[in-house]
Amino acid sequence: MEKLKNRNILILLGVIVVAGLVILLFKKKEALDTTPTVVNTPVITSTDSVPKKQDTVTASGASNNPKYTGRDPEEVHPNPDDVKIFSEKRKEEIYSGITVHGRNVKENPDFLNGWLELGILKKVIGDYEGARDAWEYANIIRPGNSISFSNLGELYWRYLPNYTKSEANFKTSIKNKSDDPSVYISLSDLYFYSYAEKKDFADDILLEGTKANPEDTNLVRALAALYERQKEYTKAKEWWTKLLEKEPNDAEITAHIKGLGEKINP
Repeated sequence: MEKLKNRNILILLGVIVVAGLVILLFKKKEALDTTPTVVNTPVITSTDSVPKKQDTVTASGASNNPKYTGRDPEEVHPNPDDVKIFSEKRKEEIYSGITVHGRNVKENPDFLNGWLELGILKKVIGDYEGARDAWEYANIIRPGNSISFSNLGELYWRYLPNYTKSEANFKTSIKNKSDDPSVYISLSDLYFYSYAEKKDFADDILLEGTKANPEDTNLVRALAALYERQKEYTKAKEWWTKLLEKEPNDAEITAHIKGLGEKINP
């Protein structure tokens, strides 16, 4: 009888222990369920392709940009003669692009790509002054870039003629990025075709380009063609021959050299 009593007591104690464990586990689960979950938010690093807030530190380390004083970036000012080649749909796309990029650069004047794109769109519709203002400001906020300077070189040469400014912008573009052969060629063409006072510099800038880019064939071709236009046939033959060394299977160059030889020694 005593053994049975003890057995019942042990069973009762076991039930109490189990019940206590169940209650403890339930409370622990409840506490976990009410604990706030922490979510790790990815950090987005700003670049020139993403508009940044106006007080964001610029690539050059400056936190404040000079005030923009040009035409309203959002202004759509098409020249009827320049836009007549576009369909209505295409015109609306360009105008919308100007509005979007204009709004972006007004919110964040440090947005380089916005100014570059804005200038291109304004130039396309014949708003050369608007393009000038956009690229001039890009020069200010990123004096080490090359694109806005080369764009202004073309603009001041062909569309808003000012050969002094065109030359200065082309030279800065070359200084900032000496491995772009197209800018040397453009500056040479400016000298040869338009800037009469500096026509003799047309070959000098191409020679500079060949030294900076010895493997580029476009500069060699441009220099050979320039000497030929100037009727300096001996120099032209020399540079066409150098081009043939780089492009030995070009029959046209071979024929060209032969023709120059006949001019030199008729």
